[in-house]
Amino acid sequence: MQSNFLMMKKIFFTILLLTFFCKFSFSQINFTRDTTPNIIVNSDALKSAWNGGINSAQFSEIDLNLDGIKDLITFDRSGNKLTPYLNINGKYVFSPQFRKHFPELKNWVILEDYNCDGKNDIFTYSTAGIAVYQNTSVNSLSFTLASPLLLNSVSGINIYVSPMDLPAFTDVDYDGDIDILTFDSFGWFVNYFKNTSIENYGNCDSLIYESTTGCWGNFYEGLNTYILDCYNCQCPPITNGSSSKKGVHAGSSLLAIDVDGDNDKDLILGDVSYNNLNLLINGGDNQNAHIISVDTAFPQNYSNTIPADIHIFPSAFYLDLTSDGIQDLVITTNMQNNSENFESCWIYENDGTSTNPDFNFIQKDFIQYESLDFGEGSYPTFYDYNGDSLIDLFVGNYGYHDPTGTPISKIAQYQNTGTLQNPEFTLITDDFAGISNINLNTVLNSPALNLCPTFGDLNGDGKKDLIVGDSDGKIHLFTNNGSSFNISTPNLANIDMGYFASPQIIDINRDGLNDLIIGEKGGTISYFENKGTQTNPDFSTEYTNWGGIDVDSIYISNGFSTPNIIDINGTYHLFIGSYSGKTYLYSNIDGNLYGIFTELNTINNNVWEGGKSSAALTDINDDNLVDIIIGNQCGGLAYFKGDTTTNTSTSEIYTTFQIYPNPATHIIYIGNKNKETINIYNPLGDLIISTKEENIDVKNLPSGIYFVKVSNKISQFIKQ
Repeated sequence: MQSNFLMMKKIFFTILLLTFFCKFSFSQINFTRDTTPNIIVNSDALKSAWNGGINSAQFSEIDLNLDGIKDLITFDRSGNKLTPYLNINGKYVFSPQFRKHFPELKNWVILEDYNCDGKNDIFTYSTAGIAVYQNTSVNSLSFTLASPLLLNSVSGINIYVSPMDLPAFTDVDYDGDIDILTFDSFGWFVNYFKNTSIENYGNCDSLIYESTTGCWGNFYEGLNTYILDCYNCQCPPITNGSSSKKGVHAGSSLLAIDVDGDNDKDLILGDVSYNNLNLLINGGDNQNAHIISVDTAFPQNYSNTIPADIHIFPSAFYLDLTSDGIQDLVITTNMQNNSENFESCWIYENDGTSTNPDFNFIQKDFIQYESLDFGEGSYPTFYDYNGDSLIDLFVGNYGYHDPTGTPISKIAQYQNTGTLQNPEFTLITDDFAGISNINLNTVLNSPALNLCPTFGDLNGDGKKDLIVGDSDGKIHLFTNNGSSFNISTPNLANIDMGYFASPQIIDINRDGLNDLIIGEKGGTISYFENKGTQTNPDFSTEYTNWGGIDVDSIYISNGFSTPNIIDINGTYHLFIGSYSGKTYLYSNIDGNLYGIFTELNTINNNVWEGGKSSAALTDINDDNLVDIIIGNQCGGLAYFKGDTTTNTSTSEIYTTFQIYPNPATHIIYIGNKNKETINIYNPLGDLIISTKEENIDVKNLPSGIYFVKVSNKISQFIKQ
């Protein structure tokens, strides 16, 4: 009887372990956004650390939580990322939970109340034109598509707006409905599209537009220069060649407000190639605009304050940011690349009225000063740098803005100064190993751009080394000597991925040798099998189009794949960031290294943080659930913790620990700095080894699968 009981116990134990390892395959991977981990910079905790960064923000007001108080959203042209902030006692608090209520948006977003119901609606870009979403919020925030493409009601042709432009939505003629000012396709004259809702129906809830004039204000805009008195769209002779534009217009930003209190709209205009804003004064009236003067140093001359001086392509927005009921001026950049990273959100407080403003400069880094931002592009990875069993954070980037035009690429080091359960990351250096000053580009003898880091032991000394991918498709090896990382091999193994190499060091075939997988601009992944030894790796064998993967190929030709493989419950899973910002997930890797992997649509859809995403995964808070940090084109980070709750199923995403080599013949190595008890069980559930040593002799064990348990974590290895 006892023998049967023991046999049943062993069978039950085996089934339990197998169920544990197989459970993930049938569960949804669920993540919940978390903004609680502190990011410490210069002894201060950043209040909006996890907001994903800011490159080229467009500002609008909206009541997010329907409490009657106007809150704030920013829409970033870089990666089409919308970021909501609640207005709490006059302070703007990053509130990502509201993002899910907004539709998919791109290029530009401006919020105005077109139907006079007190709720701001969405005007946004749509195929060389304008789409409108009505704010239909009742008990919670919601939007309904009101028009996929606004038309000129007379011609039936769409109202043209360039994807680079920012049009103006305002009541030009003061009749109570929202009109539109936008440049023509050449960018020479401003077209005025009058909303005839009031005239036709006596209310403002319709979107019926007709072209009133093709040259509103009777002016011509060249390259940041202006010709006035262009009646009937006919201008005086152009004597300055710089005023002439070649080809289709490259980009302009428009804001129409009453600056001088005379009951008509003046125009604030920015140009794509310049750093100043121009104020165009309307000397006509609200029925017949006529620009009579241009102030090229706005708002300095008008309000005796400093002029706008944005690095490139300034744009202006008018909204109440000081919660005093008076609209203030926000000046940002409308350029998605090469924007100033830390001081591109200028605030001018309005000490006058909304219709007769008096602008007073306040700051250059509104919201940015309390954000975690790595310039343009961010590539996170994890590595316990100081061996304290707390996972530290390293972040590479495409580059920080530099006025010379060439970004400066760095890797930032953030030490985990929290606890196992409550991580906290403190900035140690923004230029780890001084990489920004090392000429990794051996052709141009200059530093490399777009540094994408990964850590792993490549010389068998038990210390993790560093490999960095760059924008030229090359990778570079930095060796860890125990106290510092030093460049060992630029252009490691002469690997050339073309453009934007994003590597990961990992033992793919579980033979005890670390291999490489590398993503690239096109969206595919290459697998470089290590054919060498633990002390002398050989990456000469490349498998291209690995797993049959080509991310974003149904959307765009360049996917910018950034792979990250993690072992979950003894099974490899491949997460990939992409140009669209979608995080892809693939399985069916183990035992199928040269076949086609299986894409799993099991990541809950809130894991998104804008375009050109990059994912790093580990168990940050020691709860046996995989967590994920997402980087993006705006240069910030978002943290999503593993979650066991979901609307469709319940899942536990347990982390495992690495066992080297695996399969093994003589010795296995298990990292165990905390000297916890390591228990090894055979397939029948018998405890056969119990130790606290990191190097474990298994040469006398029979061949087969063995289960290893450390604390509340479990893994497995194969004895050959």
